[in-house]
Amino acid sequence: MNHRSASPVMDRGQSLKITRAWEAFLSGEPVPDEGLRHLVLASWQRSHLHQVDPKLSKAPVDPDRLASARLAHSELIESAIPVLCETERLLHEAGVIVLLCSPSGLILESRGSRKILDLGLDANIIPGGIWHEDVCGTNAVGTAITADRPIQLNGPEHFCEGIKRWTCAASLVKDPLDERLLGALDISYSEAQLDRHALPLVISAARRIEANLYGREMKRQHFLLESYLDRYAHRAHDGLLLLDRRDRLLRWNENAPLALARRGITLPLKRGAALDEGLAARGMIDDRCDSTLPPWIAPDWVQPLILDGRREGSVVIIPFRPPARPMAASGSTTDTGHGVRDPRLAGHRSPGMRRALEQAERVAALDIPVLIEGETGTGKELLAHEIHQCSARSGKPFVAVNCGAIPRELLASELFGHTEGAFTGARRGGHAGKFEQAHGGTLFLDELGELPLDLQPYLLRVLECKDLVRLGSASSRPIDVRIIAATNRSLRTQMERAQFRDDLFYRFHVSLVLPPLRERREDMDRYIAHCLDELARRHGLDRSLSPRLIAALKRYSFPGNLREMHNLVEQMAVMSDRHELDMPDLPEPLRSQLDRPDPAQGLQVERPQSLRHAERQAILAALSAERGNRGHAAQRLGISRTTLYRRLIEYDLVEVLTADTDAADSTMHPMPRGASAMQ
Repeated sequence: MNHRSASPVMDRGQSLKITRAWEAFLSGEPVPDEGLRHLVLASWQRSHLHQVDPKLSKAPVDPDRLASARLAHSELIESAIPVLCETERLLHEAGVIVLLCSPSGLILESRGSRKILDLGLDANIIPGGIWHEDVCGTNAVGTAITADRPIQLNGPEHFCEGIKRWTCAASLVKDPLDERLLGALDISYSEAQLDRHALPLVISAARRIEANLYGREMKRQHFLLESYLDRYAHRAHDGLLLLDRRDRLLRWNENAPLALARRGITLPLKRGAALDEGLAARGMIDDRCDSTLPPWIAPDWVQPLILDGRREGSVVIIPFRPPARPMAASGSTTDTGHGVRDPRLAGHRSPGMRRALEQAERVAALDIPVLIEGETGTGKELLAHEIHQCSARSGKPFVAVNCGAIPRELLASELFGHTEGAFTGARRGGHAGKFEQAHGGTLFLDELGELPLDLQPYLLRVLECKDLVRLGSASSRPIDVRIIAATNRSLRTQMERAQFRDDLFYRFHVSLVLPPLRERREDMDRYIAHCLDELARRHGLDRSLSPRLIAALKRYSFPGNLREMHNLVEQMAVMSDRHELDMPDLPEPLRSQLDRPDPAQGLQVERPQSLRHAERQAILAALSAERGNRGHAAQRLGISRTTLYRRLIEYDLVEVLTADTDAADSTMHPMPRGASAMQ
C-alpha cells in the first residue's frame, strides 16, 4: 500500500481509482492499492467490522442527547465559538460548514451559510448528528477521533455512499495540559476548492481553541492560588492540598506529608500529580465530573473554590488529629456569595444524593429554569437555595412562595402584583408581587403542581418573554428572575389529566430528583448528628443517641423524610432528661413498631411506586401519628391545611373528612377502612 499524506489533492483519475477500490472492497475482491491510502483502507475495514451499512445516506440524530452533551462540554463550546465564527467568516464565500464535535462524534455546534447548511440537512450534518466511525463509517470526524490524528477525506474515500459528495477535514481538540481528547473540529464542503488548504486551516483553528482553553486554565489556577493563600494558608496545624477541578495537585503546605503519613496514606506530592481515585468534591461543573471521593478523604475535609458560579477546584483540609465525630456535617465554607455551602448538604455518601448535588452544581452556573422533584420533606427548598447561592445571582434576592399555601383568589396578586384599585381590597399605591421582589435574583415556586391552570399561562409568559403585567395594568414591565420550582407530585401525570400545561412543563430545562430518606441510609448518621448539633446550638440540649436507637431509626421508612426525622429527634430530646436517648424515648406507636430484638422482624417498608403513592402513604402516616388531627398532620407534613384537604379528596380519603377541624384541637376522626400508617 502507498502511505500517502493525510491531505491529498485528488483529481478525477484518482477519484475513479478510489471508487473502484471501494467497490472491490465491498464485493470481497482484492483491493487495488494504487492511490488508496493505508489509513483509509484501515478505516474501511473497521467500518465493515462494525457492520456499518455502506448505502447509508445520513447520520443518525439524537436531539435528546444534544442538550446534555452541550451542558457537559460547555467550556469547550465557549472556547470554540469565537474560532468557529471567525473560521466561518473567512470561508463564507467558499461555502463550507464548520463543525464542533464531542469526543463521541456528536455535532455540538455548526456554522455556515444558509445554502450550505440546508445542503447538510440531507446527510444530517447538523447539531445532534452522530458521526463516530462506528456509526457512520469512514468520515473525517469519526476517523480522526478513532485514529487519533488530523485527517482530510475526499468524497470517494468515505465508506458510506450517501456522503461521498462531501470533502471533510478534521483536527482533534485536546486538553492543553494533559492531552486528553476534548472534541474535534471539522470543515466540510461539497463544491468548494479548498483541497490544499482545508486541513492546515482546520488544524490551525483547533490550535486556537486549545489556546483559548489554556488561557482559561491559567485564569483558574491564578484564582485557585489566590483563594488558597487568602483563605486557608493561615491554618498552621492542618495539612492542606490545593487541587484543580480534575483533582491534580497544584500546591500543598508543609504539614501535608505528616498529616498523610499519620493516616498511612501514600500520595506523590508533586505538582500535577492526580489523586489515585479522583475527587468529586460534591460534583464538578463540566464533563469531568464523574470521579469519586477516595475512601481516605472525609467529605467534610473538602472545601470547594467557586469562580463565576463554577467549581474550579478544591482545598482538602486534612486535620492533624482525626475528627471526634467524622459523620457530623461541618464542611460548609464560611464565605459569603459563591461557595456558601449549607452543612446539611455537605458530605453525602448515598449515590442518589451525590448525583442530585452534582447535577445541581452543573445547572447552578447556567441561568435556566430548574424543576426539583421529590417527596415532602426531602429538602427541595434547601437545594433550591443552594443552587441560588452557587449561581451568578448569589447575593441577590431569593424569594420563596408556596403555590399551595396561598388562596387561589390571592395567588395571582401575590405572584404578579397589582395596581391600585385593581380589585376590592387592593393596596393603595399598588403592590409588587413575588416576581418583582425577586428581580435580579431567584424565585422559588414550591408545590408548582398546585398552581391553578388559569394562572399557568402567565407564568409561561414570564419564562418566555421576561416581562410581566400587574393585575389591573395595561403595560408590561421587564423582569430578570431565575425560576426554580419544586413539586412532590408527578407533573407528567397532571399533564395527562389536563391539570398542568405541557408547554409550561417543557420550559423547565432541567429536572433534578431528590431521593427519599429511605434511599439515603448511608447518610443517616450525619443527618442525626446535624439534628443533635442544631439542638445544642438552638436549645442548649446536649443529647446523643444510643446505638440501638440509631439502628432502629435506620429501619424506619420516615414517610415525612428529613422533616419528620428532625421533628422526631427534637421531640425525644425535649421530652427526655437523659443525655443518651434510647428506645424508651421513642413516642408511641412508633416504639412498638421499632422496638423488636430481631431486625428481620422490624418494620417492613414498601417501596413506593410513584411520588403520588409516596405522598398518599405520608398523609396516612401523618394522620395516624396525629390521631386524626388534620391541623397537626398538615404541620407534620409541612403543608397547609388547605392543601391537605385537597389531597384527601384527590386520594379518595373522603372518610377522613367527617367533621370540621379548622380549630387545632385533638378531635379524633376515623381513618379509611383498611388504612394504616404504613401500607
